Amino acid sequence: MRVIDFRSRPNTKEYLVALDSPVQQTVMRKLGSPVPPPVTLEQWIENFEADGVERVVFTGRQSEGTTGHDVTNEYVAKTAQRFPGKVVGFAGINPLQGMHSVRAVEHAIKVLGLKGVSVDPYGGLVAANDRRLYPVYAKCAELDVPVVITCGPLPFPGPRLAHGDVRAIDDVACDFPELTIIVDHSGWPWVTETIAIAFRHENVFIDTSLYSHLPGANLFAEAANTIIPDRILFASCFPVVPVKTAIARVSALPFTPEALERVLHTNAENLLRKCGCI
Repeated sequence: MRVIDFRSRPNTKEYLVALDSPVQQTVMRKLGSPVPPPVTLEQWIENFEADGVERVVFTGRQSEGTTGHDVTNEYVAKTAQRFPGKVVGFAGINPLQGMHSVRAVEHAIKVLGLKGVSVDPYGGLVAANDRRLYPVYAKCAELDVPVVITCGPLPFPGPRLAHGDVRAIDDVACDFPELTIIVDHSGWPWVTETIAIAFRHENVFIDTSLYSHLPGANLFAEAANTIIPDRILFASCFPVVPVKTAIARVSALPFTPEALERVLHTNAENLLRKCGCI
């Protein structure tokens, strides 16, 4: 079965050095994931192709160092340019720097050629609906590029649970109906709320990364089988989770065969085409 991975980063030495941080060590210990050995970019491509993945979205990160693994947009852009057809680059933006953040979005899209934006509100110890983020959302809507917003339980010291609360996405979707929003990390543990937000707002999508094997995740399959068939996207969160493991976890959920195909491939392809990313 064909697969598009909506959240992947290369296990190159340039990125893996960040996984030495105490924050990332805590996350990987709790998820039971070993740190993979370093490889070249070419080997990263070969490895995810061997796992059945035909294309990945490589999301940058600028989170004020909270997680210990920021990655520059220049590195993302060079990787995407080097492997067209295999890597779609999304810029990591620190959304709490006022007009500098807005200019960073414009530079990433118009100069670096990146196709979307990824933000981590918890890096600034705020939720996704903090009004200081709104200029970044407005610029993304103006440029017609999607934005990935990290939500979830944030299982490490620093941020509070409220900073990852997916219910903040409802405000963003209400205030920016033209903005394409991807809720990262499934919105878990607010599974029912995440599904309800996607049901309410046709501009909201959900990726499956990181927590798709935890209690309550079966509801995502029920939702994909019924009320939001086109809104759930497979994502591994590699290298934090091995690609094969992520695919197996999602495939084990009670999707219909048709829904599983949409989640693993069709929904992401349609979204990337709609947004002009491919």
